[in-house]
Amino acid sequence: MIDILMATYNGSNYIRNQLLSLQQQTEKNWTLYIRDDGSTDDTIEIINDFSSKDSRIKVVTDSLGNLGPGKTFLELTNYSTSDYVIFCDQDDIWFEKKIENLLAFANNKLSDDKPGLVYCDGYGYNSEKGVISLNSISRAHAKNLNEFLFFNAGYQGCSMFFNRKLCQLAQSYNTDFYMHDDIVSLLAHTFGDVYFLDEALMLYRQHSNNVTGNIQFGFLGFVKRALNFGGYVISKKHYEEKKSFFDFYKDQLNTSQVEIFNAYFDFPNQTLTTRIRSIFKHNLSEGGNQIKLLSKTILRHPLEK
Repeated sequence: MIDILMATYNGSNYIRNQLLSLQQQTEKNWTLYIRDDGSTDDTIEIINDFSSKDSRIKVVTDSLGNLGPGKTFLELTNYSTSDYVIFCDQDDIWFEKKIENLLAFANNKLSDDKPGLVYCDGYGYNSEKGVISLNSISRAHAKNLNEFLFFNAGYQGCSMFFNRKLCQLAQSYNTDFYMHDDIVSLLAHTFGDVYFLDEALMLYRQHSNNVTGNIQFGFLGFVKRALNFGGYVISKKHYEEKKSFFDFYKDQLNTSQVEIFNAYFDFPNQTLTTRIRSIFKHNLSEGGNQIKLLSKTILRHPLEK
């Protein structure tokens, strides 16, 4: 059994197509938990209509009020009891074999007794222009903490598929954070295994109302980001998020992990020369690309002001 977790907010323009794409999945053994975060459009009416016709669709009601997307998704993990969990954005469109292929990949790669995460690729979709980009939405892949900490985000939440052990860690996470996918990615790299399924299994919708903003994918997007002179290496919100994570778990980390986290936290306060030395000393990179991290270090401020 798979639990699908969906946070909704004013998504009436898109949510029908997403719900239909879930119902058309080749893997049928799933339950969808939806929590609305205070929509003022027709979103609630739409999901209630689908729920009344499909017993797999459960609408969560509580007294927590408006939580924002990150906290809503993490709150939904408390309703999950299945072997696997997958996050679902309200405005994407899943290809019919997304769950089937991720399930097969997870069964092959992950262990029941260790936190584990697999994630897939997808195509960017600009619904306002009617354009589908064939560029990858999964631009970088980390094998360990050294390669992951300098991501200014986690993997795309809608691309993730994770096991019961990782879900239990997410359920017990009780400190400040920015987005759910950041934390689940960080939990997986700190305490478990992460594997990438190199298949595009969804359309990742880009539009003016995206909660997390629009991202330009592909080579042009990479060049624009790389040549962002005067920008920053580490965003302030992700720096603070990782600091809260470290403070919450530091007693459970091994010596090597503590050293890597401290190298990351010390980075903004060091001279340029010391930052470069630290990159080599601790084998730090951005998704395994050390040249990319070095280039950013030379061209940008270390921390967002």
